[in-house]
Amino acid sequence: MDDYLIGRETLGRFIDELFQKKPLQVNSTEELNELRENKMKELDDEITAAIFGKLNDEQMAELEQLLDQNEESSDVFQSFFAKVGINPQDAILETMQNFSQNFLGGKNE
Repeated sequence: MDDYLIGRETLGRFIDELFQKKPLQVNSTEELNELRENKMKELDDEITAAIFGKLNDEQMAELEQLLDQNEESSDVFQSFFAKVGINPQDAILETMQNFSQNFLGGKNE
């Protein structure tokens, strides 16, 4: 099973909302499900890049060290991202807005 940065359910709901706003060129339920999975993966990849793509090598090493220490406290990660000047929530929201605009062709209603 694929790992997603944010929950599959959240990604799925967001993609489903986009699908309701734009006619899709699919011929079967299987094609629709495949398209849905592909768009969920694509969005998750863009979110991951928006957050982790801004880290330099030193910052990535520090984050990997936190992960290697099995540090699971959200406070530790919030402190880390604050220190490096990244707000993950803002990055997620901005990425989702951009994804929506691109998918809908600028027709964001």
